[in-house]
Amino acid sequence: MREEEVKEKLLKGIEHLACIAVVNSPRSVTLSGDEKTIDDLEQMLSTFHPNVFKARLRIENAFHSYQMDRFDVEKELLSSLSDIRGLPLKDPKQMFNQKCAEARLYSSVIGGELSDKIPVDAHYWWTNVRHAVRFRDAVASIAQNNDATIFLELSPHPVLATSIRECYESANQQPLILPTLKRKENEQITILTSLAQLTISPDIWQQYFRTRNILSSNEDEAYFDDFPLYAFQLSSCWYESKESVIKRLANRIQTHPLLGVRQLSGQTTATWRSL
Repeated sequence: MREEEVKEKLLKGIEHLACIAVVNSPRSVTLSGDEKTIDDLEQMLSTFHPNVFKARLRIENAFHSYQMDRFDVEKELLSSLSDIRGLPLKDPKQMFNQKCAEARLYSSVIGGELSDKIPVDAHYWWTNVRHAVRFRDAVASIAQNNDATIFLELSPHPVLATSIRECYESANQQPLILPTLKRKENEQITILTSLAQLTISPDIWQQYFRTRNILSSNEDEAYFDDFPLYAFQLSSCWYESKESVIKRLANRIQTHPLLGVRQLSGQTTATWRSL
């Protein structure tokens, strides 16, 4: 359901008990609040909106809701993070990588691109804990600025792929979304598969050369093409004489409990001699 629809049909009048915690995409949100209220909302959706997808998150705390205002959570967090200034570094010697320091950052806290005027300090991180996550707005801003079409999700299991695709629908684009881990699947296979998909994607190389001023944007098509994947031929390459076939198959099961002993003959079909 859309954010406006959820506020009007589900949360109207109970904003003090439940609220929107995350705006995932143009038609998906996450609710947070009192457990009993969430149970009632789940029952309401099942009754009046059976076609709406819903899933319960297995967490103990109602983040991004009024419950974060209790137990001095804000005071403790601000005190713990008070040393974080969150301002851009001016001295290149303090930068881990000067090129990375020039990267454009998008924030789900403000729902858009972070400017140098917005300090990522303790108050910023408290806002991240207390208020709704504007994931849809952040991804939509990336799509609008045409800054990225490839996403690498760093999480124990990919959960954002559907939301990202829905955010890109209005831009008529199909982003490439790759996981780093998948639940109950081999970790090395997952990360190496994503790495392989990156290496064959023209978009990643175009972005690489553009950001390093190697090629201008209007020269991309002259240097890149969508090469087809290797066409594997699945025909058998096992060449074997008739005599070899007979000998190999005959030695596979020497004695059958019912038919007896398999005979070596000039026929490719099996013949047996009863004991």
